[in-house]
Amino acid sequence: MKKVCCVLLSALSIVSTSAIALAADVSVETTTLLGIAQRDVSGASKENILPATQFFGLQADSLADGNLSLHIYGWGRTDMGDRSYSTDKNSGNLTYAYVQYAPDYANASVRAGRFFVREGIINEQLDGLNARTDLPAGLGLSVFGGATVHTAKLVGEGSDGKGDTLYGGRLNYRYRGMLEVGVSGVFESEAPELIAHPAANYRRIGADVWLAPLKTVDVIGHSSYNPETKKMAEHSYLLNYKPAREIVLTGEFNQHLEQSYLYAWTMFSGATLNPDYRSTSFGLSASYEINKALEVAADYKHYEREFGGANRFGGDMRVHYKDNTIRGGVGYHYLGADEGFSITPYTSASYHELRCYTMRDSKNYFTAIDLLGNFFEQKIYGKSSAWEANASVGYHITPGLALSGDLSYGRNPQFIEEVKTILRLTYNMNYPGIGGKK
Repeated sequence: MKKVCCVLLSALSIVSTSAIALAADVSVETTTLLGIAQRDVSGASKENILPATQFFGLQADSLADGNLSLHIYGWGRTDMGDRSYSTDKNSGNLTYAYVQYAPDYANASVRAGRFFVREGIINEQLDGLNARTDLPAGLGLSVFGGATVHTAKLVGEGSDGKGDTLYGGRLNYRYRGMLEVGVSGVFESEAPELIAHPAANYRRIGADVWLAPLKTVDVIGHSSYNPETKKMAEHSYLLNYKPAREIVLTGEFNQHLEQSYLYAWTMFSGATLNPDYRSTSFGLSASYEINKALEVAADYKHYEREFGGANRFGGDMRVHYKDNTIRGGVGYHYLGADEGFSITPYTSASYHELRCYTMRDSKNYFTAIDLLGNFFEQKIYGKSSAWEANASVGYHITPGLALSGDLSYGRNPQFIEEVKTILRLTYNMNYPGIGGKK
């Protein structure tokens, strides 16, 4: 199969001259993307792909008494030719749209609208309210509640498998800038009955910690528990150690107990998984800044699950000159996997990865070249490698306006040949409260 794709990407800033722009710090950004491609798949007719996608973002600060702000971001797409994605020729999403009031005391804030909540073990999107504040004695509290943001219906089902409401919160304690511990929970209303999957309620409680007993050491992590399965769902911890200014050592540990972690993820029938299945990974990495122009790094990571294990290791060398305006690097990694680890018809998921890149930035122009290759120990669709070469060049027309173009060419098991070009125009403008621009 041969795929040739040309994409035109332009970013324009549209500024309102209304009273809100004069009274607030306003930043408006829009991005328009037009894709042009032709699909030619063996055994099927040719398709002309012409998707047009519009992104829009607005942020207005210092409204009302100066403590109110407005935040909006979303996108929409229409196919002017054959369908480019899914079965719908028109699609879109309001990523977030909320007002926030943050008074000048107790680190407090209140949000209303559509937003994301990232507190402790919580990482959710909802339509509703969120309030947080610091409390006496080093305590802090955050609570949220509202309607679930539903996604596309599951195939053959009448819903996306989610309940209609979502609520939760986090209580934390902080001590002298060296310790913070928290407990948090998220609870979804009863999930709807499904035909192909058991109904599964998304509910999770957990604890998180940040500890920095010394300036050279910090630990961050969390664990969560699923009250529906009555078992632990996840552990995730990261340790950073900096024995000298030039050296950074990092260790990490992650473990998912598959049934509890994926219980409410109907796409993977998490409720029917073996409760003893778990995925574990742990790793070490180190970086050393030899001098201001040269840095080396090495890393190792082990993966273990019921189907087998794997080890990934390798290193990188990075260079930078002239106040970081010239950067480059080379890297090599190898993934050695047990048979069955890939969960595919192929008995081996092992491969070698090579990368080489260079970038140049200046006041007037910027360029980049990136070469990436994967070399498989067992052929995939008769191919022993996948590689891609990317080149980019751009010019700063003004400090806020830049024109750039990308060209990439590659071969991989999926595409016999793949060529992509991108023309990009970006323009960003901020308007301070006095009505000027910068």
